[in-house]
Formats: sequence, C-alpha cells, structure tokens
Amino acid sequence: MKSSPHRPSIELLFKRGLGSAEIARRLQISSSTVRILRRHFAGGPFILQQDWAPSHGSRSTLAVLKAHFPGFLDKNLWPASSPDLNPMDFSVWGMLEGKIAGKVFATVDDLKAALEVAWASIDDGYLRRTVNSVKKRLRACVKARGSNFEILL
Repeated sequence: MKSSPHRPSIELLFKRGLGSAEIARRLQISSSTVRILRRHFAGGPFILQQDWAPSHGSRSTLAVLKAHFPGFLDKNLWPASSPDLNPMDFSVWGMLEGKIAGKVFATVDDLKAALEVAWASIDDGYLRRTVNSVKKRLRACVKARGSNFEILL
C-alpha cells in the first residue's frame, strides 16, 4: 500500500514499531482531524502548529503529520511553555471551558461529547479572528524579547 497525500502507509507505521490496534487508532484520529480541519477551514489554507507535548515529537506522530499536513510547524519553532502564542491556549480552550462550566459529567465520554458539541458551535469568525491575532502576538513577543508581552497588545 502506497502513502497517499491523505494517509501514511501502513508499512511506514509498522516500521515505526506500532501494533495494528495502535495503527488503526492513529489512522482513525488522523482521518477525523483532517475531516474536521477541512470543514472548519472550508478548503482554505491552514498551517498546523505543534506545541511541546512529548507525543508531538514521536516518529509515528511526525509520520502522520508529514503525510497529512505538509508544511506543519514543528514544535522546535516555538518556545517551550508559550501558551500566549498558541491560539488554542490563549483563547479557544477557555472559551470551550466556559461553554461546559458548571455542568457535571458522569463519564469521560460524556465530557468528550459535550466538548465536541461545544467545538461544533464555535463561530468560524471567532476562530479566524483568534488565529489572525497570532501575528500581532508574535511581534509583541519579539518586541518584549520573550518577556511578558500582553501589555503591548
């Protein structure tokens, strides 16, 4: 089986030392992620940015990223512990938390389902404005020489 632009080859993942259950899980996750990103970005351009989570540097993760997201921004391009530069951290997670705050969930699956509903209800304009603010944040970070830059925004 050859790699397609949308899916890494199973042989490549086996070379990475993954078992068949793990391969199936990763392919399912990557397919779901691609589908969600295409829906939210409506076929427009986007760049996937990694943070410093240990799993983001694994060979298997990098294989999936290279197959699905050419031009992704490697974690090494971003300073460690830089939530003020990551739209998910400085904006989206807090907004999602606000949408489910005060609710009690019986199971982790119930929490996941509520977060999926909250994610689906996010206005695309909100996401665009949030992502578009990154350039300004990066400039402020450089101006502050990596120190606290929120006062410059």
